[in-house]
Amino acid sequence: MKTLHVATSYTDRARQAATYRKGRVLLAGDAAHIHSPLGGEGLNTGLSDAMNLGWKLAATVKGWAPESLLDTFTTERHPAGAWALDWTRAQVAIMRPEPHARAIASVIRDLMKTREGTSYFIEKISGASLHYSLPGDHPLIGYSTPDLLFADGSRVGDLLHDGIGLLLDLQGRDELHTLSQRWNGLVKYAARQAEDNNNLSTFLVRPDGFVAWATDAEPDMIALEETLGAWFGRPV
Repeated sequence: MKTLHVATSYTDRARQAATYRKGRVLLAGDAAHIHSPLGGEGLNTGLSDAMNLGWKLAATVKGWAPESLLDTFTTERHPAGAWALDWTRAQVAIMRPEPHARAIASVIRDLMKTREGTSYFIEKISGASLHYSLPGDHPLIGYSTPDLLFADGSRVGDLLHDGIGLLLDLQGRDELHTLSQRWNGLVKYAARQAEDNNNLSTFLVRPDGFVAWATDAEPDMIALEETLGAWFGRPV
């Protein structure tokens, strides 16, 4: 007779925590959501959880975070986790050995051969289409920052290595520089000329790379100041 020490099974147990925060307890990655490992969505979603939570947790520990900052971890990442569960459930469904699943898989393969279908799946798998519901009506708000090419050959990504916010001014306004100094050490101001900015004037990027505020016109200084305070606390 032999003793069984470890037993595992491979199946789809899609589950998600109701909330990612309760007081001082925070859940991320597999602790917050589990699902089929198809496509590596669990790894990608977990890393995105860490990017979202990391700077907010650091801000709280260092004492400059607005009171509600940690609560935005659940409001932003819970919908993303729910989407990952649905995405992997769809993959599991078309892998079942039955005629209906094979028919749906055939239709999906045909769609993936089209330009629109390929773009759709690439955007979903890469996370490029991930959107957080943030205040503001500019179409860029809530999306990952565009990696604009500047006239000097550098890109937006080169300005995000410090792990702090970025106020990118594509017009070079002294008043924006002055305003950013009130959050010195938390927000970096940069004036750059973009090769192609699609009429974009100014935008504010959070430490996790997502756009918190943007405008194509003359900046509304009051709205920008309120947004800076909402994400980076009271000004110095």
